[in-house]
Amino acid sequence: MRVKFDPKGSRFFMNKSKPAIRESYRISHYTWGMVALWTVIVGALFLFNFMSTKKEFSSLARLEAIASYNKDTVYRRWATMHGGVYVPISEYTPPNPYLNVQERDISTPSGKQLTLVNPAYMTRQVHELGRKQYGLQGHITSLKPLNPGNAPDPWETKALKSFENGKIEGTSIEIIKGKPYFRVIRPFLVEEGCLKCHDHQGYKVGDIRGGISLAVPMEPYQASAQRHIIQIAQGMGVLWIIGFGTLWAGMGYIRDRIRERENAEQERDRYIKELQQALREVKQLGGLLPICAKCKKIRDDKGYWNQLEGYIQKHSDAQFSHGMCPECSDELYSKEDWYIEMKKEESQK
Repeated sequence: MRVKFDPKGSRFFMNKSKPAIRESYRISHYTWGMVALWTVIVGALFLFNFMSTKKEFSSLARLEAIASYNKDTVYRRWATMHGGVYVPISEYTPPNPYLNVQERDISTPSGKQLTLVNPAYMTRQVHELGRKQYGLQGHITSLKPLNPGNAPDPWETKALKSFENGKIEGTSIEIIKGKPYFRVIRPFLVEEGCLKCHDHQGYKVGDIRGGISLAVPMEPYQASAQRHIIQIAQGMGVLWIIGFGTLWAGMGYIRDRIRERENAEQERDRYIKELQQALREVKQLGGLLPICAKCKKIRDDKGYWNQLEGYIQKHSDAQFSHGMCPECSDELYSKEDWYIEMKKEESQK
């Protein structure tokens, strides 16, 4: 606020800037805007970490499935290299009715009955053990299966057909019996040893025979991801609180400075008002005063003639005490005996 003095009218002109209270509101709105922006930033960071965590744990499930697939292809290739293996006939491993080869079932010299387990039969039994022990579901499948148990489900059928168009892998999260699984299927190719069982189907080396499908339970990964997401949420919550506290403290500091300035301006306004009041009470005489040459009365602005002392008292803070000058005393009392006597006494001193 700037103040100018007008000497003609003893007036003040006050040039005020915008009230400080408006600045306080503006800063408050700005701060809440920053809080909203900070909330959006922290929320975006949380969303990014949330999506990254889900993707990361899905990738871990895929890696588990790929590792299982690689294991299956290794022992399957080993069995193919040796034309299958003979194992004792049991309730768990009866002769394979879909395997039409010579010497499928043999007897040892001791009379023990053995049956030939080809790579597909071996893979099915390994997958069954994995399902029981680890919940990992595997399935060897083909669009032209010899064993009806190897027929593909709709998801596998779609993937097998895509392999014929050059795709090398199919993945997705599917619900199996009410539970989520990460499913992976990859093709396996016909090798020389495969023709022992499948030559009559018209395959040749290098053809896509079918695929191995793996389904990894997602519940353990989802539980781990949920714990990780909770930790991220807690960390983001702490980060948001720190940012909010910093912004709030900064807003409080700015408000205090504004309040101090407001108090200073109020104090200054009070001084200005006191000064204005004091100046209004000041009475000054100035300019040309019309005065009677004989009686010494003064004419005011309204044309009235006023006694000299009355006019001065009215237009200034001066007060009068009446006395008489020597000339006027001589003129008024020169014939009075007491005055003549008093003058003689004064002259003798």
